[in-house]
Amino acid sequence: MKVRRASLIYLGAIVLPICGFVWLGVQSFQRQQQALETLLAEKVATETAVRERAAADAALTHRAGPIARFFFRTDRGVVTQPALAAQLPDRPPPEFTTVESEEDQGRVEAALDQYRALYKLGQQPALALRGMARCLTKLGRTEEARAAWRKLAADYTDETDPAHRPYGIVAAMAAGDTADLYEKIASGRWPLSAEQAEYFLGELDATRTSPYLDQFRFARTVAEQFQPVALPVEGQLYSSLLGDWRVFYRATGPERIEGFSVDEDWVRDTLRPQVEGEIGGAGSARQDALVYGGAIALVLLVLCSGVALMLRDVGQEAETSRLRADFVSGVSHELKTPITLIRLYGDTLLERPELSTGERNEFYRIIVRESERLTRLVNQVLTFSRVERGVQQYNFEVGDLGQAIEPMLRDYAEYLEHTGFTLRGETKSSLPPVRFDATAVLQAVANLLDNAVKYSGQSREIAVRLREADANVVFEVEDHGDGIPVEEQEKIFERFYRVRNSSGKGGYGLGLFLVRHIMQSHGGRVEVDSEPGSGSRFRLVFPAANA
Repeated sequence: MKVRRASLIYLGAIVLPICGFVWLGVQSFQRQQQALETLLAEKVATETAVRERAAADAALTHRAGPIARFFFRTDRGVVTQPALAAQLPDRPPPEFTTVESEEDQGRVEAALDQYRALYKLGQQPALALRGMARCLTKLGRTEEARAAWRKLAADYTDETDPAHRPYGIVAAMAAGDTADLYEKIASGRWPLSAEQAEYFLGELDATRTSPYLDQFRFARTVAEQFQPVALPVEGQLYSSLLGDWRVFYRATGPERIEGFSVDEDWVRDTLRPQVEGEIGGAGSARQDALVYGGAIALVLLVLCSGVALMLRDVGQEAETSRLRADFVSGVSHELKTPITLIRLYGDTLLERPELSTGERNEFYRIIVRESERLTRLVNQVLTFSRVERGVQQYNFEVGDLGQAIEPMLRDYAEYLEHTGFTLRGETKSSLPPVRFDATAVLQAVANLLDNAVKYSGQSREIAVRLREADANVVFEVEDHGDGIPVEEQEKIFERFYRVRNSSGKGGYGLGLFLVRHIMQSHGGRVEVDSEPGSGSRFRLVFPAANA
């Protein structure tokens, strides 16, 4: 009751008010954190914008930079870089006009010879080789044609035909060497117009898409939507939005604009985190907020720990109170039986003088036996009290354990015979001497025998053994009764703990607790082997005095 009252006072006077203050502190902390985040966001946005403009200026100056994704240029309002449309084809040189006419009129052999002559003279060798490959193809000389196309693709990769198409592409396609051509085009290997890039990639694999084409989609957006400021100042940096694209640009000459689309991934993943790190590390406001939040968390942790400890103590106190109540009930029941028998047989002796000598002697023996039982119960409670207060003392002497135990076993066997039990004993002679307190050991033995009787179930046989094992002297009590579940075999040695048997009988929870204390004080141990329904075997293991 006192613990419960103290708990309620603790909750009402300390925990609840502190929780209220903590809640107010949390609200204040959240408002401060929101204000801090807003301020930091404004600072980050401002600083990011400044650094973006600096990076944009550098990118336009050097035509390269991490902020730039796609560059563009307009001349008189027309997008000239990247080119959207292919240039008009060039006219062939005069010396090739006659040869191409021969080829077009079907005189392919003659045209082939003239192309070879031009090639040997070194006049436009790439154009001559192109004509040779074309004529060989028309003549059906496939392998020679493929060899010519491959030579054209290998020796004149970056030169273009009259339609401004790189030989590295058209010749490779004509030769059928397209294994990695798609990847080369998509990597920007040759400067192509949008029309050329889309055509070649579509011819190579119409099912694939490439980020390489994004620059042309951006260029078309520039052509359709870009409106620079009126009369831009040459060299001054401007920015604009084109749909989903953000661009920086500046005038670099009369009616010429150069710019680029911003790489938002770089801004988001590199520039902005860098700015946030510098601003966040320089300011102390965030550190103050973290310290404040940590203090609140610490207060909550202490409060929660206090409440948890309080609830644990209340639970332990309630459990202890229940066990004590059970203990008082058990002790009262245990004391009631010998007192009742003593009173019954005492009254009988007084009221019936005609009893024979044999009957009187039997009644006297019962009174003495129950008196001894009553004495053991009282001594057990007194011993427990001394153990709890830490003042229990033992008088150790070295001697023969069997000689100390056997008289008690004889008396107990006589008592068990009157209650229908049989005590079977197996003792070994010439046991090593043991250092022990005779009174305490007899109390431990009596507790084990009492438990064997209480939990014997339908069995009426109890066995005791005294033997030597591994430099120890072992006393063992075995019954064939109810047994003990595995999960309870450690608990039975706790104070006040009781195991109920099938008949509902139980002790008062001190016997085995005192047995373990006695054995620990003797430097030994108590062991138990048991299975439900198969009985139990308790062993008192004493170290030999000469071990």
